[in-house]
Amino acid sequence: MLERVIDEMRANVGFNQRDITHLAGLADDARPVIQLVVRSFYDRLLDQPGAGQIFTGGPEQIRHLEGLLAAWLQGLFAGHYDHTYFAGIARIGSRHVEVGLPQRYMLLGIELVWQELAAGLTQGGRRRLDNELASLHKLLTLNLAVMLESYKSGYSDQTRRSERAAMEAKLTRAEHLAEIGQLAASLAHEIKNPLAGISGAIQIIGDALPASNPHRPIIRDILRQINRLDATVKDLLLYARPTPPTLHRTRLDELVARVMTLLDREPAVQRVRVERDGSVPASFIHADEGQLEQVLVNLILNAAHASPDAAPVRIHVTQREATTELSVSDVGSGMPPEVRERALEPFFTTKAQGTGLGLTICRHIVEAHDGRIRIDSHVGKGTTVTIELPRAEAPNAGQGG
Repeated sequence: MLERVIDEMRANVGFNQRDITHLAGLADDARPVIQLVVRSFYDRLLDQPGAGQIFTGGPEQIRHLEGLLAAWLQGLFAGHYDHTYFAGIARIGSRHVEVGLPQRYMLLGIELVWQELAAGLTQGGRRRLDNELASLHKLLTLNLAVMLESYKSGYSDQTRRSERAAMEAKLTRAEHLAEIGQLAASLAHEIKNPLAGISGAIQIIGDALPASNPHRPIIRDILRQINRLDATVKDLLLYARPTPPTLHRTRLDELVARVMTLLDREPAVQRVRVERDGSVPASFIHADEGQLEQVLVNLILNAAHASPDAAPVRIHVTQREATTELSVSDVGSGMPPEVRERALEPFFTTKAQGTGLGLTICRHIVEAHDGRIRIDSHVGKGTTVTIELPRAEAPNAGQGG
């Protein structure tokens, strides 16, 4: 592949034996110029911020690179420009990929070398070098073409390796999560029935105690903890064995109103002010109302828990041409980027209590509705979670009346 590119470029720029003779004739004149070019080259290149970030090895690294540059410059006048020569030039492009040097600096570098060599070789005007400089320019063009080609190939290989590694990591994680899900489902199933039996027995005991019995508060606390365990078990089962949605035409404004009424006496919600921004439009969607209620309840409770007392939690509905967006916003402490990126991952939570499955279940439900969920959060400013769902035509839409 590289040999074909070299042969094609040589033919296109017209690099031939006459050019080789011209360059060999410059060898003696070039020797004293090369060291001047090397020093000037790195002085000018290191002034570029993007390039300077790559050269972090200090003077020792620069001396090493100066030696490599001098050897390359000497090779320009050696008279040998076969495929072996250009294979060495190709390694320069590949090396630039490895060290992360932006591709534009190869173009800049070749231009700087051309300017410095041309100025050094013609200094004093001892003789006209028009033909020799034209040949040098052709060779530098060939060098640049080979470097760019090898840079492209090296960058593509590097990208493929990175993508493959990321995909393998993702598949490994998916396999682990599937195993965890199966284990969670088995455990939840085994816990569910005994937990229901314990809860029923405790309630019977509590009901049998007189109102004045000092153990009644203990019974209530036991039942609260059982309810927490039951909620965890339900989350595990929902995550491990999600139920496909049963879709019906649903009015989103009515669903929002119903959820707000449902949560009206929830302690976390009573601390804040749940507000609808303006009047919620009569948006129609195809949805499993029970599952979408669960999503909205979870989002409102998350926003309430993240909010200071008396702070607003806002629900906003936006109608697009083909979709409807419902967002829940708080003015809490917000999430740093590393937390926001993982917020939808299963079993990830920053809460002292919780399974880390709430948002994951929300994502599964929304995606099962052919929608998507996104999180916008800024530290110190709050969080907005938006779900986007396909719109459904309203009854009698488009019919005259």
